[in-house]
Amino acid sequence: MRRIANVPLQYLLAAVLIAGLADGVRAQPDDDILSPLQWQRIDESVERALEYLASRQQRNGSFPTQNQGQPGVTSLCVMAFVAQGHMPGEGPYGEQLDKALRFIVNCQKKNGLLALVGPNGTRISRNVVHEIGSPAAYNHALSGLLLSEVFSMGGGDLEKNQEAIELAIEATLEMQAWPKRNKSDIGGWRYVNEFTNNGNFDSDLSVTGWHLMFLRSAKNAGFDVPQAPITDAVNYVRRCYRSKYGTFIHLATDQQDRRSRGMAGAGILAMAHAGLHDSQEARDSGRWLLEQGFANYNESRYYTRPNWTDDRYHYGVFCSCQAMYQLGGEYWKQFFPPVAKVILNNQNADGSWDPEDHMFDRDYRECYTTSLMALTLGAPNQLLPIFQR
Repeated sequence: MRRIANVPLQYLLAAVLIAGLADGVRAQPDDDILSPLQWQRIDESVERALEYLASRQQRNGSFPTQNQGQPGVTSLCVMAFVAQGHMPGEGPYGEQLDKALRFIVNCQKKNGLLALVGPNGTRISRNVVHEIGSPAAYNHALSGLLLSEVFSMGGGDLEKNQEAIELAIEATLEMQAWPKRNKSDIGGWRYVNEFTNNGNFDSDLSVTGWHLMFLRSAKNAGFDVPQAPITDAVNYVRRCYRSKYGTFIHLATDQQDRRSRGMAGAGILAMAHAGLHDSQEARDSGRWLLEQGFANYNESRYYTRPNWTDDRYHYGVFCSCQAMYQLGGEYWKQFFPPVAKVILNNQNADGSWDPEDHMFDRDYRECYTTSLMALTLGAPNQLLPIFQR
């Protein structure tokens, strides 16, 4: 087994913060933007959300969603717990999180792909039938990110998870290197099955953002990740920015107005992971997000703005919240309080949030949206190293 390099300081600090939070110490650097009572309400809301998720976990360790959303949705649910200081093998949810991690790792194919539904075999191939589905690339990146984050903080079965992460890195790099029909798509990622890659594009900002996060997380945790693929991915992200709209769009090759709040957030996050926190693209997109807002809960602009085909509410508010925290300052102060109010006011009595209203994401169901909302409200805790400012 290859020796992992020394874990960077921010990961050790995250472990210390988790230990402190477990003892009742809140890791909250932004007390000035909300009152103590408002922060208390947020904490109570997130705890109810975690109780709901824990009550919904299935016997195999997964959290319920459609099969094509596994293990990505389960990974998001585990992230929600870790973001609140709960770790596998420890505390009230320790056994449940261990089971979830085992489920995630057991979904990995021989080719390294972390997906319940995806191509088998020793190599990942795009020459697959429609039934493989488009979410496999998301499942892989989300699960790789979760395993890497937990590994860096010393959680779970370290030896088994290290092997899974190393295989997942190889698979991610292989998928990035697939031939692109358009030079603008070089450096990005798209779906696993070629059938759904309709149009003249082979990369998109949404999938690319998650794979970039996974590679950055793994590199920061000491895994061997070459710099060139990360640089290529960041260059792809920058090509998704449109100055005439003042924000990022879904496809670098697209000349139409296909803005969305989620893609604005994804672009800002990618810039932050590249060390470009104060880039013009990020600041412009932050101002654009402040103009859009999330006042109407679960409103998908897919229905109100025909060109905004990629706009989802829960996914959008999650990406945007993490992004605005990275921008900090007035961006964060103006963004978080009204968003938190809307989210809190629309939590269901059982601790969940409604399924996504967007027609493509409804079937991922309540655990998907609830984990995203718990992660959104927990963003200031700064316990997941990948989202630290």
